[in-house]
Amino acid sequence: MPRKLVPAFIFGMFFILSTLPAAAQKSCFTQQARATAERTAKVYRQPDPGYDPVLGYNPTIGPRVGAPAVNPDGFAAGITCVANAKEDKGSGTTPKFYCSVAGVVDEDGNLIRYKIKPHFKGQTPDKRNGEVYGEFLSSRFSKALGFFADDEWVADVTCPDCEKSLTAKFQGTSFTPFQPAAGVELPLAKGIDVKCNNKDSGELGGSLEKLLKGGGNRAEIDAFKLWLAFIDHGDTKADNQKFACLDSKKNADGTRMCKPGQAVYYVSDMGSTFGYSSASEKKAKLVNWKDKDPIKVNGGRCNTTAKSVGDTKISEAGRLLLAEGLQRLLDAETTNNTITRVFRASRNAERDQAPEAWTAEFVRKARTIIDARCSN
Repeated sequence: MPRKLVPAFIFGMFFILSTLPAAAQKSCFTQQARATAERTAKVYRQPDPGYDPVLGYNPTIGPRVGAPAVNPDGFAAGITCVANAKEDKGSGTTPKFYCSVAGVVDEDGNLIRYKIKPHFKGQTPDKRNGEVYGEFLSSRFSKALGFFADDEWVADVTCPDCEKSLTAKFQGTSFTPFQPAAGVELPLAKGIDVKCNNKDSGELGGSLEKLLKGGGNRAEIDAFKLWLAFIDHGDTKADNQKFACLDSKKNADGTRMCKPGQAVYYVSDMGSTFGYSSASEKKAKLVNWKDKDPIKVNGGRCNTTAKSVGDTKISEAGRLLLAEGLQRLLDAETTNNTITRVFRASRNAERDQAPEAWTAEFVRKARTIIDARCSN
């Protein structure tokens, strides 16, 4: 190309790229796609009867691509990874880092990015980050019951250069490449944001109300509210819940659409569960979860104790939907110690009470819902 034409060519290409709609360049969801999701997203689906919450997948299907290997008891193998950058640090305040494992790629051949939640206040039992265990437990039990969740594991993670990938500095201690029993996360699906602005979250009470007005299933929404009370979801700011699309495709103009029935609404940050506390090291402590009842019954009328869900009234159909799922888990505990094994696989016993003690409280809470009757 003649030298005098090069500047003109570069300018022309820059002009073309800069004037294309952002959504067309990046294959982003449109405002219409987001609006549709806010009216029609699901909070529940019929659970996979073959899903094993101990393993985190259905053994006849196998684990998702990129899942860390787990043994028959659900304990994840350690991973060694290399830091990668995160363009958006997100809304969370606790330090996290992002890394990839050599050779572990998605269906497009791209390295899979793991979100790692370290013990940023120290690795001794009294300093460990309780969000690691709350997210694991909430994810495994949510999926077993039909609610949506990101995939979570607890694994020993080694990343020599991940200090440069931290979203925030460690508190009261220094970063170390080896993080025992760290949280490892892979996202459920693409978040439904507009023009790739990373704003895929949705305020809890308002979002559920809009879904109900849009024709959402009342029983499923009530069961979801009741489940949030069961796990003691305490940090309910808008950024901790999101809209996502399980299956999307590109439009002819390059934008992205969510296929009908594939939009979901779920809790994307379940760190403040199984014993809420504002201090990370006190989260997922049995003393903070015990004796909190998820349902209150007065004269046949039922209310959930969940925070920030708006209308707290629970229908009999909603109670029954969750009760049936919980009963399946209780039956699995009787036959296979499933609930206890999930608690054991979380490795929370390394800094809190034994799995059997947690199971006893899980069963007690489940009975408050199973044995209730609602006239709402």
